[in-house]
Amino acid sequence: MNWIIPGKVLAFSYPVHAPEAYFAYFRQNGVTAVVRLNRKLYDSRRFEDAGFEHHDLFFQDGTTPSDLIIRRFLHMCESTKGAVAVHCKAGLGRTGTLIGCYLMKHFRFAASEAIAWTRICRPGSIIEVSVPFFLSDKISVLTDNSDETDN
Repeated sequence: MNWIIPGKVLAFSYPVHAPEAYFAYFRQNGVTAVVRLNRKLYDSRRFEDAGFEHHDLFFQDGTTPSDLIIRRFLHMCESTKGAVAVHCKAGLGRTGTLIGCYLMKHFRFAASEAIAWTRICRPGSIIEVSVPFFLSDKISVLTDNSDETDN
């Protein structure tokens, strides 16, 4: 597990252990929501029954997210009180890509800065197939914060 944005966004791989193994750490660190980006490998009710929000935003490994997935992820992070724990299978490609979008929108990172910061915090993040996606005009439109006044 790695904090990409301390106190707000945590990246991790899918729960290799039972979801219950994460509860104490999540509670101690203010995590209130879990976002799953991969196929369902555990029952989300285990997190929900423990008081965590759980969101599924599946997209295929080795691909980039749709506009809808990006918008839903950003909205979910923005509307969640507390920290968000995000995972795919390895917690690198899909996870890093969506967290990078959040960095670009809320911290005004350039694409290269979002990639670099995410990789510093969680080595191996944002796989190569996603780099052209970050550098495209599409991502800057989706993460435009011209109507936002705060982080």
